[in-house]
Amino acid sequence: MAIAKTQGIILKYSNLGEADKILTILTRNNGKIKAIAKGSRKPKSSLLSASEVFVFSEFVLYRGTNFYHITQATVRETFYNLRKDLLRLSYATYFVELADAVSEEGIPSERLFMLLAKTLYYLSTGEIPTGLLHLAYQLKLMEISGFRPNLSRCVSCRGDKDFYPKFDAELGGVICRDCSETSSLFNPNAFKISQGTVEAFKFLLNTEISRVNTKKIDNTIFNEVDKILRAFIRIHLDKRFRSLEFLDGIKDSEL
Repeated sequence: MAIAKTQGIILKYSNLGEADKILTILTRNNGKIKAIAKGSRKPKSSLLSASEVFVFSEFVLYRGTNFYHITQATVRETFYNLRKDLLRLSYATYFVELADAVSEEGIPSERLFMLLAKTLYYLSTGEIPTGLLHLAYQLKLMEISGFRPNLSRCVSCRGDKDFYPKFDAELGGVICRDCSETSSLFNPNAFKISQGTVEAFKFLLNTEISRVNTKKIDNTIFNEVDKILRAFIRIHLDKRFRSLEFLDGIKDSEL
């Protein structure tokens, strides 16, 4: 029975029996895993806090036939503030759902783990505006997953041009004027994109998430990035995110 130690963030859980949980954990060393937290639903369980969604803990576990089994957990960060505000909670729920969608069981990705940990931290503290954090996290997650947008060369003709008036979400990047006037004429996945939006994409991709609030992005550019990014994620991950729909509903209700 091999004992392993790793840091991890709870993405989701399901109840098992009368007192146990099956946790889906994004770990720093072992990728995404499923682990049984025995007795974690009991009020006096030592695993009670560590088995909640979003919580960042250090785990001691061993691998069984079908699941890991947690023998010890030390909570390092609960991100408690996320539970005090419905909007932040909604963002956090979407963030962990995205991480769950792009991660595979047993495939380590320390970059994804650290991105999620930092994003939940800044979402919890409020040091970075939630909308800006939302854009930066999604872009960086897609890059880690192998879907970095091409912003420097036409994805249709591969030409290096001075100006790219559209972004093709299916092809995954900008397209030049000539290609935008032909192949993208009736393409529902081709969106108008300004030079300012291209620069915003580059900034969000290339800047450490702790520093994305060092540059102001005006509302027009922000909305362009958001619209393109939504289509880009929908097409390449081929998944409907209910948490995003709920988040949109929360934001609409606050207008």
